[in-house]
Amino acid sequence: MKRRVERLGTRWDSLNPVDRLALVGEHGRGALVFSPATTPPADVEALDLAALAAQSRSILLGEEASLGDTLALLGGASGGARPKIHVGFAPDGQISIDDGEIGAGFESWIVKFPALVDPVDIGPVEQAYANMAREAGITMAESRLLPASGGQQYFATRRFDRPAPGHRLHMLSLAGAVEAAPHMPSLDYDGFLRATIAITRDVRDVEEVFRRMVFNILACNRDDHTRQHAYLMAADGTWRLAPAYDLTFSAGPGGEHYLAIAGEGRKPTRAHVERVAKIHGLKPRRVAHMIEEVESAVSGWHIHAREAGVKQSLAEIGQRLEHVRRDFY
Repeated sequence: MKRRVERLGTRWDSLNPVDRLALVGEHGRGALVFSPATTPPADVEALDLAALAAQSRSILLGEEASLGDTLALLGGASGGARPKIHVGFAPDGQISIDDGEIGAGFESWIVKFPALVDPVDIGPVEQAYANMAREAGITMAESRLLPASGGQQYFATRRFDRPAPGHRLHMLSLAGAVEAAPHMPSLDYDGFLRATIAITRDVRDVEEVFRRMVFNILACNRDDHTRQHAYLMAADGTWRLAPAYDLTFSAGPGGEHYLAIAGEGRKPTRAHVERVAKIHGLKPRRVAHMIEEVESAVSGWHIHAREAGVKQSLAEIGQRLEHVRRDFY
């Protein structure tokens, strides 16, 4: 979106907050919409995933792309480093692109394309991580791999802030909740746990955050900054922890977690994890059980990876996970 706006002759840093919200329009995460929107209308009726992936790469390289308007519309408000599009999937396989809400009979999904630094099998890697997380007892939205021409497979996940056509849920990131800069070490997992109990007042969510912390450690997902966690508001106004998302292998900034564990970001151990658990009153037997479940799931990396079609990254990630496990104990 930034590149597209600048190609149109407008400097991104000259846009004020209202200008930027108008670009988000109706396509931001959560229930808030901004009107009048300045996002351009869709200019295609059929969707070719391989073509869109190629065009998104062209945009990242600063080249012109014939589908740039569509990518700006569908992916401009989703955030993150990897290009994304928002689409609707129907049970019969049809794909919907709309300039507003996804039509009746379609489910709202996000499809991700590789960033420039990603391995070619990043889609299967993220699907393998999603399956590992589910086995570890972590709540995840439905996900799938979408094959495209050229042998690529793209990771797709259902939008948990759009449970049904025309139904939006308010969504608040951890960064927004505590006003923490997402890419600065301004918060740790202790802060995440404190924010969660204050916002949801539900011990189940506290245990879920603890379980995600252990998973992110053992699965070497160090891109765990404050925008990678969120809360959803139900119809009665109560908040709950949103499903986990963007779980994948990541070395992190300088080899460290964005969210430290008891002050340690590079080589967190079981002792650090247990220290955090003690602060929040989690019982040792329960903590040991959660650690065991997560470790068992992550130890099945090679099984999940092969089932998802991971090839290039299989051995490298497996070796890194083994190093992390040894450091943990």
